[in-house]
Amino acid sequence: MIPSCWGPTRVKLSPDEKELYIITCRGLGAGPNGGQGFIVPPQGYYIGDIQLGSFQRVKVPDNELLSKFSKQVIDNTFVSAAIIDDKKNPMPALPGLHKSPIKHIVYITKENRTYDEIFGQFKNANGDSTLARYGVNCEYTLPELWRKEFPDLRISPNHHKAARQFAFSDNYYCDSDASIHGHHWMMGVIPNEWVEVNSSVTKTAGLFSKAPGRRHPGSTGSMDPEDYAERGGLWEAMERQNVSFYNFGEANETAHTREEWYDTNTGGAHGVMVPMQKALFTRTSHDYAGFNMNIPDQYRMDQFEKEFTEKWITGKEKLPSLIAMQVPNDHGASIRPEDGYLHSQSFMADNDLAVGRILHFLSRTKYWKDMLVIITEDDPQGGVDHIDAHRSVLMMAGPYVKRGYVSHTHANFGSILKTIYNILDVQYVNQFDVTASLLQDFFTPVPDYSPYTLDKHDSRIFDAELAMKKYNRTIDWRKIEQGPPLDNEDVERDVHYKK
Repeated sequence: MIPSCWGPTRVKLSPDEKELYIITCRGLGAGPNGGQGFIVPPQGYYIGDIQLGSFQRVKVPDNELLSKFSKQVIDNTFVSAAIIDDKKNPMPALPGLHKSPIKHIVYITKENRTYDEIFGQFKNANGDSTLARYGVNCEYTLPELWRKEFPDLRISPNHHKAARQFAFSDNYYCDSDASIHGHHWMMGVIPNEWVEVNSSVTKTAGLFSKAPGRRHPGSTGSMDPEDYAERGGLWEAMERQNVSFYNFGEANETAHTREEWYDTNTGGAHGVMVPMQKALFTRTSHDYAGFNMNIPDQYRMDQFEKEFTEKWITGKEKLPSLIAMQVPNDHGASIRPEDGYLHSQSFMADNDLAVGRILHFLSRTKYWKDMLVIITEDDPQGGVDHIDAHRSVLMMAGPYVKRGYVSHTHANFGSILKTIYNILDVQYVNQFDVTASLLQDFFTPVPDYSPYTLDKHDSRIFDAELAMKKYNRTIDWRKIEQGPPLDNEDVERDVHYKK
């Protein structure tokens, strides 16, 4: 093993065979792209532009030097070579080392935000409040005129409340630059050359072209057959070991789709046939809207709560071990005052309300007692951060998650997948799972079953009622605040004693 910069893409031996030439696509990475003291480079501050490739000349190592190189790689990669399993920790150090009390994981992905944008104002963590444009009562939330008129604006009250009640990280980084990479990484499929090339070229879809063939390259939230790993990813890993899972909205969006407000079954209408992985297809909701900025996250929440209730609360089906869920509206779009999106911050407010509804709903179900909720972003390209352009949001919630905790452990998508695999006793898929940080510090062996209570949105920022009006729906706040239907105590008592 020879240490290089980030993303090695080409290696060549010199003509005299005394040197190795190494090209990497991301060099030393991004670094900060905003905040005090940041100087905007000539290429700008966008994450995809500020990373410069690298060229390295390395002396061809003899056995002694190669041994030193290998040790350096291992030291750079692994936090600790020793795996010590704490049987009291709900997260085992490896799959199968001990049984976790957590039986169900809900894996939620959002879209395109950095850490500082949302949590930058937290004083107990490493943030920059001047970048917290989606904060709560933050000086950078809206222009000065608005701050004087409305000094108490709350863009993301549920993110802040849940972070304070449960746990979040201030040292978490998306491996991805944009969605095309992010939805691969977070599902355990490492973006290959096909993905990297298609993400970096300009292309348009010629829907009525006379050219032969009917597919155009370029994926966004889905995988193409050309970029799918032979061993698969998260879905195949679960299927191989017969661990149940179900998907709401993930892996159902490709480039050049039509996204209209009425595409509520899938989120987008596809111009061409795009196959979905076999393991996922039969385990995906066909009544949940994936990525589509013309559909409110509140509509998605209505879909989610209805299907969850019918299948796993009032119905007879058993809740799967893993639920994947996409709530994407923090991505943002052009303002639509006629639909309740009065400002660019309205999309984040919609998303924040959805996150609050998810936690409020799930924490009032019978499954909460052994549940873990993981919340993250698919990529950080929509904002800036004073530590690194890749730093983003990672939150965990549930009875076995520490209360009021800030994790400083270095984390990435591999750390999230490792958490899922270790808890559900699923074998790793690739080396990024193996080398990922172990996030045991998030957890406590002493459960706290207290539910999460929703914070309503600021209607001056986002008009939720207006957003749902075109669907001829109203938001029943009384029903939402009450939560899911409770079990029949008499029936539950009879079942308990029959056991």
